[in-house]
Amino acid sequence: MIIGIDASRANKPNKTGTEWYSWHIIEQLKQIADKGDKFLLYANSVLTGGLEKLPDNFVEKDLKWPPKYLWTQIRLWWELWRNPPDVLLVPAHTIPFLPLPKKTRIMVTVHDVGFKRSPQLYKPIQVWYHDLTMRRIKGRADVIITISEFSKQEIIELYQVDEKKIKVIYLGFDVNKFFVQSPSETNQKILEKYNVASPYLLYIGRLEKKKNIANMIAAFALAKESQPDLKLVLAGSAGHQFDDIKKIIDDNKLENEVVITGYVEQADLPVIYNQAEIFLFPTLYEGFGLPILESMASGVPVLTSNFAPHTEVGGEAAYYADPHSPQSLADGIIKILEDSDLKQSLKDKGLVRAKEFSWRRTAEEIYQIVKQ
Repeated sequence: MIIGIDASRANKPNKTGTEWYSWHIIEQLKQIADKGDKFLLYANSVLTGGLEKLPDNFVEKDLKWPPKYLWTQIRLWWELWRNPPDVLLVPAHTIPFLPLPKKTRIMVTVHDVGFKRSPQLYKPIQVWYHDLTMRRIKGRADVIITISEFSKQEIIELYQVDEKKIKVIYLGFDVNKFFVQSPSETNQKILEKYNVASPYLLYIGRLEKKKNIANMIAAFALAKESQPDLKLVLAGSAGHQFDDIKKIIDDNKLENEVVITGYVEQADLPVIYNQAEIFLFPTLYEGFGLPILESMASGVPVLTSNFAPHTEVGGEAAYYADPHSPQSLADGIIKILEDSDLKQSLKDKGLVRAKEFSWRRTAEEIYQIVKQ
């Protein structure tokens, strides 16, 4: 078989969720794929970050495209017509709108459809583009991979996609990076690099209103009334309506209590996780919630939202609260901090839960579908 993979997202230097998903799938396929299958990695620049280290049956396809936009819609589309693969695997929710070769089977990962469920949380152009893309995927994709049962039901409800076309394959996490670490001088220097000091609550992800940052800050302010030394660390890049988040911090006079790190290098993330008292992930909409797994694997108790997919990922290993209620979140924070037995139980259950997920397993399930 000849399998083409859109590696453009995986090849970005500063990766977030979907980019890391793409990267890990490719890296795992390098290890598990049959040597008789040929893989073409399509990208809009020279492969870097480890992607360039290719087994004999992997080929880099650097598709030059000087314009800033429309690489997928024109350059990738043209390559697929010139040399159509048997299967095209797209890990990040975008395929060409123009007709594609009939011989090529299309597999696309749709991580979530939050833009359709809650359009007010996105820029109008994002809603328009993602909706257009999703309609194209519905019409042309042979298989839609999604990352939770929750997302599967959302896709069916909001886009009336045939259930038989959708396959749920859970995400994994990097077992070589996220594990329990003991404090060390090196780790302390990494914390200082980001101006982080214990004790602190931690959130990791894009800093935007749809991640419920406002209620998280309000809950933190309430928790500080009984935990005055506590800090809140918001680790991630600025997103849509970030200025509103900064205003909330200023209005609550928490400028010295809330640490905004900006983008955290992947090598430093495990240390940031490990030293946290609690990992907060009370987001309002997710396709999966990968940071929940990374935190559990790091031995840190998780406080997250009391609905799917958070509950689907966390199982019995997380503490659940109402993300719409700062008081509910604050009560959870205080309870975990003051109840040592509960805190230890969440740590222990989290470590066990995390072992059920891995990028190897994710890639094996994807490859099985490719072969079918």
